[in-house]
Amino acid sequence: MKVINVLKPLITMEVIKKMLFITCVKVNPGMVDEAKKFGDNLLKTPPEGVKFLHVYHTLGRYDAVWIYEAADPTVIKKFLHQSRVVSTTETWVAFEREK
Repeated sequence: MKVINVLKPLITMEVIKKMLFITCVKVNPGMVDEAKKFGDNLLKTPPEGVKFLHVYHTLGRYDAVWIYEAADPTVIKKFLHQSRVVSTTETWVAFEREK
């Protein structure tokens, strides 16, 4: 019996080129001023290959949400690691839905 794969791949190279990152930020206790400085510096001089699209301050479990593009996912590791001093983060990789 021959099996034919008729399912279209869910993620194609074209979609990956449009990869977005969504980072939810929770400021560590007592670190509000330091977190503000960190965020201001990050937005002023983002790492090479990172483009911030939206930054929101939120009410609820997280204090902020960052939405950004990165040319290479490994580029975000450094600034997310640096953010650990002032915040706890959760980052998701998002792909646009193909039509």
